[in-house]
Amino acid sequence: MRTRFAVLIGLLALAVGLAMPLPAHADDGTFLDAVQSGKANFGFRLRWESVDDDAFSEDGEALTVRLNLGYRTAEWRGLSFYAEVQSVQDLAKEYDHDNKGAGEHWNGVSEYPAIADPSITDFYQAYMDLKLGEGTTLRAGRQEIKLDNVRFVGNVGWRQFHQSFDAVRIDTTAIPKTKLTYIYIGKVHRIFGDGLPMDSHLLNASWKVTESSTLHAYVYRLDYDREANWGLSTMTYGARWDGSVALGGDWKGLFDVEIARQSDTGDNPNDIDQWYYRGVIGAKYDAFTAKVGYELLGGDGEDGVFTTPLATLHAWNGWADMFLSTPANAVDEYWGLEDMFVSVGWKKNAWNLLAVWHDFSADTGGIDYGTELDLLCAWTAPWKQVFALKYASFSHDGDYSRDVDKLWAYTAWKF
Repeated sequence: MRTRFAVLIGLLALAVGLAMPLPAHADDGTFLDAVQSGKANFGFRLRWESVDDDAFSEDGEALTVRLNLGYRTAEWRGLSFYAEVQSVQDLAKEYDHDNKGAGEHWNGVSEYPAIADPSITDFYQAYMDLKLGEGTTLRAGRQEIKLDNVRFVGNVGWRQFHQSFDAVRIDTTAIPKTKLTYIYIGKVHRIFGDGLPMDSHLLNASWKVTESSTLHAYVYRLDYDREANWGLSTMTYGARWDGSVALGGDWKGLFDVEIARQSDTGDNPNDIDQWYYRGVIGAKYDAFTAKVGYELLGGDGEDGVFTTPLATLHAWNGWADMFLSTPANAVDEYWGLEDMFVSVGWKKNAWNLLAVWHDFSADTGGIDYGTELDLLCAWTAPWKQVFALKYASFSHDGDYSRDVDKLWAYTAWKF
């Protein structure tokens, strides 16, 4: 039902576009001309991943490749179309890891650690763009969505099979220094190869406060259709301010502050009433950047935990992926997540080096979860191909979880 609604909106928009008269300066070409004069794009990412998880007697290992091929038509009467296929395949070590695939995409392995890259070939995107006026566009169909810093809605771009959405989206920059976005989502296509129907509405606004800072505000109502997912149906209101300030010479100060409130909505059987806080300050000098920050996803036994199920989660709370969901344990009485972190980076010319240290603890319950060290070394060749090594080491505290080490070697290229 939700997807049919999105399709109907798209068809109506298409009909409007076809009925629109061509501007006087527009080319009198045909739609076929627009298709033939379109542009293709291609990309690949080859990745080896190793996981040493104390919960398993054997290490997990995978060698996978992601290929994506897309084609965008030229614009015709304000309309353009884009389609992209992505294919993820195991090249070796197919049964030396649990690929976490949904249904037929699962490799049947449970005795090895998880590496969530199932072999799948499917459409990643297939949408229509329509210009509705100066600075205003409508997009309808299956599409990638990345809002702000992808803390709440993203494409899960680190995993090989990326997340996309059946959605209708309207963006406008008609107001000076302001961008407004409304998105209706009828289904999310997850990295595991499954799809979750929903009836979700996203409102996002950003305003350029100064040349070097932006204020963001958002309202996200996630309403899942299936009973198994009702616990993720939430209403979230929030605001974020990020940017930089000149400190003199080559020095620059960095800041990023955010606050959000989340409550239950739809058929969620749980009582949710939690806060999210994030604050980061830092400094940049030439190629060096240093930051210190704090993030809280609130949680307790009475008002549930703050969740972000559509986020690009790997980018947050450690690359070892120990906190893909907010901790909630009524037996041992701990809830929520506090993440204190420090990062140091150096990025110049073709090189990108980064080190991040995390200290994790519970919001409620008084326990320490553990610490994590993340390291990255990446080099971009003159022909724009990236070669990288990446490492994550999570060390648990007390009785929480277990130690996990992950190592990646990968290369990626697109044109």
